[in-house]
Amino acid sequence: MDIWTYLFHVVAAVAVVAVGFVLGRVVKRLLERGLARLGFNDWFRNFNIGRALLRSGYTAGEFFGSLTAWLIYITSILLAVAYLGFAFDSPWLYRWALDMVNVYVYGFVKFFVIALVGFILVDGFVEYIYKGAIFRVESVIGPVAEYIRIILYLVVITFALEQGGINVATLSAMLTPITWGLAVAVVAVLVLEALKRK
Repeated sequence: MDIWTYLFHVVAAVAVVAVGFVLGRVVKRLLERGLARLGFNDWFRNFNIGRALLRSGYTAGEFFGSLTAWLIYITSILLAVAYLGFAFDSPWLYRWALDMVNVYVYGFVKFFVIALVGFILVDGFVEYIYKGAIFRVESVIGPVAEYIRIILYLVVITFALEQGGINVATLSAMLTPITWGLAVAVVAVLVLEALKRK
């Protein structure tokens, strides 16, 4: 391979990265403005995850825009590496870069989407409990609702990790005693509340 062919492939790889960075910044701006105009930022504040983002100094649009931009940046870099591996006849580098995209980047996207939707559904269900649709005694609502929230969060995270391609057998084994411990704590609170009423 002569020097000009070598330079051509390097420039092409750099161009892929540059396009990825430009595309990432454009998508970030579009998401920030689009979600703000649609009222998504205000709607997302109704959930725990939205309030946590707000406390950290980000609106929902800024967070999702930045996250999407970084995913595009990383993907463009990996695609550029894959191109160099293909161009310079390095099959292991080519396969490694594509595997990183297919397994880790795609796996993270699946994990994030499932976890986000799951957290929103869990928060909505817990808010339904807090409004008294299931329990009417206010002293009982808090412990029970928060117990349900934590358990469902753990279920969502475990399921999302599994769908993202991560082995969760060890995590599941660790969560079992935690779940039982939380159940015992909630039962103890309920018993104490019942004794106080007597």
